[in-house]
Amino acid sequence: MIEIFSIFLQIFIFLVVFSFPFNSNLLNNYFKNYDYNFSVIDSHIINILFFLYVCLFISFLNLDIEVFFKIYLALSLIFLFSFNRKIIFSNKKILLFCFFLLIVISIFFFIAQNIRLEWDGANHWLEKARVIYNKEKISNLANVQVHPHYPHLGSYVWALFWKNSFLEFEYFGRLFFVYLYLISLFLVFKFLNLKKIFINILIILFLILITFEPYYFAGYQEYLIFSILIIAANYISKINFDKKPNLKIIIFIILILYLMLWFKDEGALYYFLFSITLVLVLNFSNFEKFCLIFLIIFLFFIQYFLQKNLIGIFDFPQKPSISLIIHDIKNLDIFFSKISKILIHFIIAFFKHPLWLLIFFSIIFNYFFNKNFKKLEKYFIICLFLNLCLFGAMFFTFRNFDAMLQVSLDRLLFQSSGFYLFMILISLLKKNFINK
Repeated sequence: MIEIFSIFLQIFIFLVVFSFPFNSNLLNNYFKNYDYNFSVIDSHIINILFFLYVCLFISFLNLDIEVFFKIYLALSLIFLFSFNRKIIFSNKKILLFCFFLLIVISIFFFIAQNIRLEWDGANHWLEKARVIYNKEKISNLANVQVHPHYPHLGSYVWALFWKNSFLEFEYFGRLFFVYLYLISLFLVFKFLNLKKIFINILIILFLILITFEPYYFAGYQEYLIFSILIIAANYISKINFDKKPNLKIIIFIILILYLMLWFKDEGALYYFLFSITLVLVLNFSNFEKFCLIFLIIFLFFIQYFLQKNLIGIFDFPQKPSISLIIHDIKNLDIFFSKISKILIHFIIAFFKHPLWLLIFFSIIFNYFFNKNFKKLEKYFIICLFLNLCLFGAMFFTFRNFDAMLQVSLDRLLFQSSGFYLFMILISLLKKNFINK
């Protein structure tokens, strides 16, 4: 019984902590001239992003995580009861909120009944979380036994909610991963803006059905990147690509994507791919594009500087051998063997994660029935093409080629699939498959 109470308490804590410091009015006033109306769910998600940045900053100060959490929770409570009294919810929003809580509670209980950690969770990320949980210095992350160079933000948040949970059970820290995943999916409600709430609920349930993978909640960081990409894609999908966009919102999107660098090494790939491509296709002057690309690269070097000097290590696990790559390309048998294996594992991963099948269906459907792609859709398709090509090229260079294909490719494809969710929804809206 006490554990059930603790789970409900954790949900309450998430709702309170992520109500601070922004509300929808403040966001709408700040992002003027952006064709988007920020709502309660937007403010909740942006508060989560803000919280992640605060955690990142605090992590390098070696501040006691219990003291930090208590201060943040106190500020959140003050903000909630002082500044949000005038929020009025319609019956539809109340119903959607209740549905959200029901889904959150259901999956939280599922995690509580399946608390086993899988290989990466137990051997990579948990070790980093323990360093934070035990209130050791951030530099001690460089001393963990397996992959000490991995980014630490996911493990920091894991340890933070673990340490500050009522029972201090390890899995309470991982409940944040579930919460971020679900709240990002609920952006679909805002995007579609359907009148029939029953259709809303069916779409969300369907998306959970095809994207929920308990294995990835067993200590992996995949859902953190998956969710961040959904959030970034949501705001990208509201940009008018036919005119000069609001510079504030572009920097905002870049900062959303930047968080991925602090979750996993491959986050750097997504960060550069999606942000630089976005800058290049938008209606900015060459000077503005240069400044934004400079900002993107500068942020990467900030991560390098912090990890190298404050943690003491910065590295990538896979270091390709140029001579080995040249040898494999020259040897046609090896070359075509590797290419065929990559394609086969691509196909297996697409069926393992059905969201990819919907992504390809939406592209084919648009091509044959709509006969044209808008600039927004072209941007997503360019990213998709580059995304898959880079994955193929990256795996081609790995020394432990077969092992990496079997254990990593499907997870990488799952992570990036979240970015193309709104491309599917745009296709549905264009053909009015769902009645608005």
